[in-house]
Amino acid sequence: MLTQTNRVSNRAVALTGLALLLFLARTFVDFQFVYTEFASTAAMAAVASLIMAPLFGGYFWSLHRAANGQRGGWIASLIFTLLLPIGAGLATPITLCPSPCQTAWPFMEIINWANLFTGAIAAMAIVQQLRSR
Repeated sequence: MLTQTNRVSNRAVALTGLALLLFLARTFVDFQFVYTEFASTAAMAAVASLIMAPLFGGYFWSLHRAANGQRGGWIASLIFTLLLPIGAGLATPITLCPSPCQTAWPFMEIINWANLFTGAIAAMAIVQQLRSR
């Protein structure tokens, strides 16, 4: 039987996983359309890969640790959930591509807003999980 704490934990893991997958989708769109607009060189893709690989590795690691019930994993997942989806979801429309974003229309617009909303909901679920312990 699932306890209330287990349900909160499962919900937080699922929402954080969804936020992670949506950010990964956004990264694919960035690699296909955005980075080629700024610089069409392979060096730009290499630099972006060197930045994104550790971020996704850390995000996956934190989610794995959180799913195993480790408080440090929950805290790291909260940081990544706020840093990546919400940061990118808010930063892009404010600084680079105001809504409605015409780059990769409509995919970028949908992914930006999906990152913002799922990131916020996942962060709230993680905070609820941290409080329930």
